[in-house]
Amino acid sequence: MNYIEIKDFFDKLDEHTEQEILTVIQYINKNYRSNYNWLLMQEFIERIFKLKNIDKSKILYELFKKESKFFWWGEKLDIPERLKFGIEIEVANLPLNTIRSAFESNTITDILKILGVPTDISNQIVQNSDFEKKNEPTKWIFSREGEGLAYDESEASSPILKNNVFDLNQIVAICTLLKALNAQLHGGTGLHINLGVDYLECNEKAIENILRIWGECEELFFKMANREGETIRIGAHQMATPIKENIQNFFESDGSITLKTEEDMVKFLYQIQARNRMDTIIGWSDFGKEPDLEYELYCAKTDEQRFKVYKMYNDEIKKRADENDKVRFTSINFNHMEWNSDTPGRIEIRIFNSSLDPEIIFQDLLLVGKIFEVSLRNAKDSNYKKDEFNRLTLHNVTENDKVDNLLNLLFDKSAQRIIFKKRWQSVKKENYKTYESGKDTFER
Repeated sequence: MNYIEIKDFFDKLDEHTEQEILTVIQYINKNYRSNYNWLLMQEFIERIFKLKNIDKSKILYELFKKESKFFWWGEKLDIPERLKFGIEIEVANLPLNTIRSAFESNTITDILKILGVPTDISNQIVQNSDFEKKNEPTKWIFSREGEGLAYDESEASSPILKNNVFDLNQIVAICTLLKALNAQLHGGTGLHINLGVDYLECNEKAIENILRIWGECEELFFKMANREGETIRIGAHQMATPIKENIQNFFESDGSITLKTEEDMVKFLYQIQARNRMDTIIGWSDFGKEPDLEYELYCAKTDEQRFKVYKMYNDEIKKRADENDKVRFTSINFNHMEWNSDTPGRIEIRIFNSSLDPEIIFQDLLLVGKIFEVSLRNAKDSNYKKDEFNRLTLHNVTENDKVDNLLNLLFDKSAQRIIFKKRWQSVKKENYKTYESGKDTFER
């Protein structure tokens, strides 16, 4: 069958017998189930979901029987149990309508069963999923991420999860499903990890520690962010912009963190995430002629005046529910944090490439979870890893020494240190200048 013949078959799908459809599925699986023919494959999958006058169970089995099956993740991660988290997995070549059709046609349960997902995990996902919603902390939310046919991107955002085997296996199930639906990854797809701020117990010293670790080692985190041999994605310099320069300037000029009021939080975001990116942030926004923030920024000569422009920008963002706050496009993002609040929000780490490998995702969770754990424990007990913190600030060292100092601070287990040392070693010679800012904190 050529492309036109398959399209004609699609257009009259309901008129064909079960056996005819099974035969075409076998042909398409053999000849079209690849990244190069993703659009044809997705259209076929979506139409199968919508079949009405035929038993779809055999057809679904034929479609997904050779896909990678669910595997059970049998242990908790080595991060604090009360550290809540969520993930956002971006994928390409998977239209949102394909995912939506699987759920709305009630075929999703059958698909998850064919893929070997346990019933309790499947029921949790099916009963707690929705589409294109915001601020739904109890559900998996699927949304459209990109534009155009060439890179039709979707995103799966998790509910708030805990460090237990059941929640971790929800991630395994979602990765299994997305792969079965022919999802692909490319240089623009990212994995975002959100960590609950409530874990930090409103301890401002813990935030200071997180910033000091990040400001000292941001380049290293970019190099350790992905599986061995995989460099940082193309779009990271825009969607996960380095902020080391801002952090260093913050500690050199003031360094005291106060997050008591809303004004404190606005100032904190300006100092840490916006100060060296104001032209980009204002340029991305479309507020019309009033206020003319580009002109106001052009006229601002001092840092105090630039901060006033940022406050104007922040006020406008709050008025416009449909406006995305571009301040969040940094390597580590505090923009969703609400300090001293009953709902303190989250801190988002945006450096990771997207992955459909649960083991890689769990390694990434381990890395950022340890940053939080070490930062809080030292904030509550200044003697905890005091020497390791001091060694991290040494600048007259090689990059290899800096890596060892960082990993010794974060991990007590040698097996964990080896994971991230190998990640770094596999890309250490790559050119990462695009993702650096400010002065190097260690000698090359």
